[in-house]
Amino acid sequence: MQLQSVYVFLSALAVTTASPLQLRCGATPTKSVTYVLPSTGGATSLPAPDTTLKHIVVGHGVQNYTCTAAGVAGTSIGALAVLHDITSLYPGSGPYALSSESWDNLTSQVLRTTSQPIDASNPSSPSPSPSSATTFFDNTGTPTFSLHDDAELLKAAKVAGIPAPSTADKGLTGEGAVDWLYLGDKGGSIGLTKVYRVLTSGGSPAVCGAVGDTQSVAYTAMYWFY
Repeated sequence: MQLQSVYVFLSALAVTTASPLQLRCGATPTKSVTYVLPSTGGATSLPAPDTTLKHIVVGHGVQNYTCTAAGVAGTSIGALAVLHDITSLYPGSGPYALSSESWDNLTSQVLRTTSQPIDASNPSSPSPSPSSATTFFDNTGTPTFSLHDDAELLKAAKVAGIPAPSTADKGLTGEGAVDWLYLGDKGGSIGLTKVYRVLTSGGSPAVCGAVGDTQSVAYTAMYWFY
């Protein structure tokens, strides 16, 4: 099966309307809609947001790991992903809205039916994309989210994390879905104060074969920005 780009895949979801789907983090939430942050359904949950939602995006890229010992899972050294705005696809939000089932399965569908926007052999640089938004770790190891070519920027620090639910897509190699996270402002951000990583698919490391090995594991996730 030939994989399509994330842009083509998401645009195809909006074929019922003649106007183009906004994917460049320019969409804004509909005021009449209550946007409910996804929950794992488990005993623990991420702290509830207490500020106004700004964007919902889907990220598609790689989680990067290094091996510090053989026989154990790799250690995270960062991530890189391209982000596409999907605020307009939220169930009940307007003409582009997905069903609740399609929304819940969106990250898995993106992971399995669209082409990887990150070159795994050179995971420091995303391929050309209609998106102007990325997430990456900067040279100090800080998780960074750049929207609108830095017009909105979040320099983040982890506040809380919980395991992905057992029903989450375990990824292309079957190692499991990365944790759900709540990240707050570390300082130096512009227009954004927090982000939640939810509905993760894939991204967990494999068991290391040798010290010094590296891994770049494909993943997708939704990011809710506030």
